[in-house]
Amino acid sequence: MTRRSSTPGTVDRRVRIQEQQPPEGFVLIIGLMILFFVGFIILEVVHMVMMGTWNDAIFNGIMLIVGSIVGSIFGYREAPP
Repeated sequence: MTRRSSTPGTVDRRVRIQEQQPPEGFVLIIGLMILFFVGFIILEVVHMVMMGTWNDAIFNGIMLIVGSIVGSIFGYREAPP
């Protein structure tokens, strides 16, 4: 998630590489979404064991979380610094 950019350096170095860490809030939100993803997976497994059927609503929640994680990561990487 670290962004790296190169800028012209000084006489000693031709290129200077700068690293920019993602904001703390962004990392926290990604961590929470991963926690929700694991929770939905556990909920789906418990539902399948107890009821013996597949629950589409829980699966849709799983797909929502996966789409949010993938979209936010690609959106963060493609956004200008």
